Amino acid sequence: MAKIPYLIRRNNIFYFRLVVPVELRESVKVREFIQSLHTENREEATHKALKLAAHFKAALNDLKKGVGQDHAASHVVLTQPSSNVQFIPAIQFKSTAPLLSVVIDDFLKRYDRNNRATFTKLNATLPVFLELTGDKPINQILQADLNAYFDDVQKLPVRRDAKIFKGMSLREIIESNTGKCISEGTFGSTYRACASIFLNWAKQHYHDQGFPDLTVQGAVYRGSRSDGINKQRAMKHAELQILFGHDKMMKFAASSETAHYCWLPLIGLHTGARINEIAQLNPADDILQDDATGVWYFQFTDQSEAADGVIKSIKTSSSRRVVPIHSQLLNLGFLGYVQRVERDGHKILFPAWQPRKGKASANASKWFNRYLKSINLRDERQGARLSGFHSFRHTFITHGLTQKIQGIFEITGHEVDVVDGYGKISPVAKGYWTRAATDNILEKQATIEKFDFKIKFYKPV
Repeated sequence: MAKIPYLIRRNNIFYFRLVVPVELRESVKVREFIQSLHTENREEATHKALKLAAHFKAALNDLKKGVGQDHAASHVVLTQPSSNVQFIPAIQFKSTAPLLSVVIDDFLKRYDRNNRATFTKLNATLPVFLELTGDKPINQILQADLNAYFDDVQKLPVRRDAKIFKGMSLREIIESNTGKCISEGTFGSTYRACASIFLNWAKQHYHDQGFPDLTVQGAVYRGSRSDGINKQRAMKHAELQILFGHDKMMKFAASSETAHYCWLPLIGLHTGARINEIAQLNPADDILQDDATGVWYFQFTDQSEAADGVIKSIKTSSSRRVVPIHSQLLNLGFLGYVQRVERDGHKILFPAWQPRKGKASANASKWFNRYLKSINLRDERQGARLSGFHSFRHTFITHGLTQKIQGIFEITGHEVDVVDGYGKISPVAKGYWTRAATDNILEKQATIEKFDFKIKFYKPV
């Protein structure tokens, strides 16, 4: 078996060992560094030893270059078996470089709040990066630290806020987790993507203060939960019939106190909108009638007045859009429901569901998930789930594409570079195109009205 550098074994326990260069021993005051790795597992010990080696060699290199000449190196002595050997966890140099926490805080303060979806992810992941990497001066952050972070973070459980992890540090959670870890999609689109955004910004703004040139290129997912494992699917026609024709839905429709249980899925089916886009609608500001055409429409936006406790958000800039209200909803009495909510002074479409943590949809989403389960429609098959409200978005788009309906992605708020009647429009050309939100509302209405799911719906009171 090949010998691993920096690794020695004593009584079945592996230790880290690094010899200090002769020219630095006077400054460091020891001949070599030795530290127990607290493991009998060779693979685990190798990983730890290489991380320690990267840290110590970088510190010694800084000392050699004179980084620490004005400051004495400080050691934490654990035990001293001889005058030439010292057990220490690290070398720490006093540094004028800012701490990682300071740079992260500065970054979040300057980040564009209009990009709320990404800002939310950054707020959630950068504290994880800080805790797992350690709050060290930025000129002491190594590529090895970043690589170790990516190795560690993909071992986090899907729900680290579960009760069994209460009071634990992230390290303790990772070590005690025996259940499912985050998926490949979450690792790439959230943790790796957010780290890349932060590192690029920090390099630009703090490079002259010592922020290193780090890359996420080596961040590889090694877990077993492949990308798309949580993807939801479109509902089948028979499933839609069960969902909207169930006795429970009939009871919901029979009372004005439970009418919102009907309207939420009805709007989802007939718009393909995300649940939070629907739940945060302000009846007075976001459900409007176009003066020129008389068309009633939803205005999905984060720029209108929000209800108390709601922080309006959209996923992308193209998510700001108007969507005509389908005649099916109008015939079922939707405007009457809106008028009642507005008359009662509410600034949220479904006041029965109280906002939570700034999101109007939090409790609505939980209810719908429970409803699917209660009527035996919940499908947990990996990669083809029917487990939440987002299935309506898949259903709407799938139906539109199957029926070859043009203009559906303008309805759903996806960015497109081909505009019906104009062909392909470049981003530059779009920048010169002055168009009001309702200029093409009749075209959108024609698109919406082509959606016929051939389902019988109960009319809410």
